[in-house]
Amino acid sequence: MTMIKSTFGFALFCLLLGIVPALGAPICGYRETGVVEIIRDGALVDRFAVTLADTADSRRRGLMNCRSLDPGTGMLFTYPDAGRRTFWMKDTFLELAIVFICPKGRIVAIARGRPGCRDHIHSPDRVQSVLEINFDESHRLGVGDQVRLRLHDP
Repeated sequence: MTMIKSTFGFALFCLLLGIVPALGAPICGYRETGVVEIIRDGALVDRFAVTLADTADSRRRGLMNCRSLDPGTGMLFTYPDAGRRTFWMKDTFLELAIVFICPKGRIVAIARGRPGCRDHIHSPDRVQSVLEINFDESHRLGVGDQVRLRLHDP
């Protein structure tokens, strides 16, 4: 019982310091729905608590008008089919990494999204999903890394 209390206390302490995001905490006003894990050579490289953009409307809005994105969080855009995808940063206040993921679940490109920029950012090929995270956190990721989504229970 004492170990459970101290573990909970430590987790709460870390949460209050902002070391880890709160489980289920909103991500720019969206509900956290899962965790994306980045795997390289069988080892976990990074993980991000994510919200899904899985409808036409949520994909259109994305992270527009979001003023801050907690470290270790992001948005995963999912599509019913693989295709060329185009993004832009209009009405986006954050510098984002736009991580293009092929249908086999591998990163094929990472683009830098500059706040407010209206230039189109195109996927280099047909992709099935796209992960948006803080640009500063993208340096740990690489082309060829495996991406795995673990959804929370409903």
